[in-house]
Amino acid sequence: MRAIKLWSAGGKRRVGGFLSLMALSTMFITGAHAEPDRSVNGEAAKSAESAILCSTTSCLQKALKNAAPGQSITLSPGTYTGSFSSDLKGTVGAPITITSQDPSQPAVLSGYAVGSGYSLRIRGDYWVIRDLKFTNAQKGILLDNSSHSLIKGVEVYNTGFEAVHFRDGSSYSTIEDSYIHDTGKTGAGYGEGVYVGSAEGGGYNQNTHYNTVRNVKFGPNITAEHIDIKERTIGTLVENCTFNGVGISGANYADSFIDVKGNQAVIRNNKGYQNNNNVIVDAFQLHEIVSGWGINNQFLNNTLYLTNPDTYVIGAYSNSSASAAGNTRNPAGNMYRGNISAQ
Repeated sequence: MRAIKLWSAGGKRRVGGFLSLMALSTMFITGAHAEPDRSVNGEAAKSAESAILCSTTSCLQKALKNAAPGQSITLSPGTYTGSFSSDLKGTVGAPITITSQDPSQPAVLSGYAVGSGYSLRIRGDYWVIRDLKFTNAQKGILLDNSSHSLIKGVEVYNTGFEAVHFRDGSSYSTIEDSYIHDTGKTGAGYGEGVYVGSAEGGGYNQNTHYNTVRNVKFGPNITAEHIDIKERTIGTLVENCTFNGVGISGANYADSFIDVKGNQAVIRNNKGYQNNNNVIVDAFQLHEIVSGWGINNQFLNNTLYLTNPDTYVIGAYSNSSASAAGNTRNPAGNMYRGNISAQ
């Protein structure tokens, strides 16, 4: 995470920054913490007229400005070049969907260059982004103030900085069943896979809560943390993901699969492979960047394949804390350091 070294052992600061086509079905986006309700009731498009079929960039740009709740923007196979965005909002019963006409030949949303822009930015609630590829931009997918949205079945790669960002108050949103790799092409320390929230002083709403990262394959060649969970976020859930450590660079103290600076995150049932990358000093890290944050997190039933015996499964720094249970390290070696309550 982009940064100024204000603390030890890996802390960084970053400033500033299927639905088969939504047809005649109901979608539920659910996270897995019992306490908050993450659900989105997604009623599908009710007729063929609700689908906007595009095969050109100009059609896509127009659709992103005019789609109504319940409509599906359906892209023919091919590459659509631009820095695409929408400020439209779906509803709890009728999200707006953007998807591929043929999931076996996903449409590609390509930015202009890895040094600038984004492939897709959404600034409205209740979206479904499905069965697409995103590439060749500084950032892949940006959810800005976009809550109750679903990213599913996407591939994000060849980005200058991070691949996916839940930002500016985006809450109760999910990315699942996706593949992220080859990030940080223009800034290795900025090349996170999924970035949740924003750093102090960035100018964005940091209350980015109860987001879910589920069944995502990370790596190779993600140059920063695979998931960075920022201070002042609550209840991020990471489950059933796979982390390939090849490519984590150590730039700007990127030296773990996941870095948690928020509260009440649950990291469970994931697998991580160090793959002889000795830059990785802890599979998972916690930091206290803001007083009272980086605490009350949980790490449950994760399996780590750590080729360096000196690498820890979890490292908690400053006053950060977590509980841990059912985690496995292969081969045997260091497990926990810092304020970790092993159960």
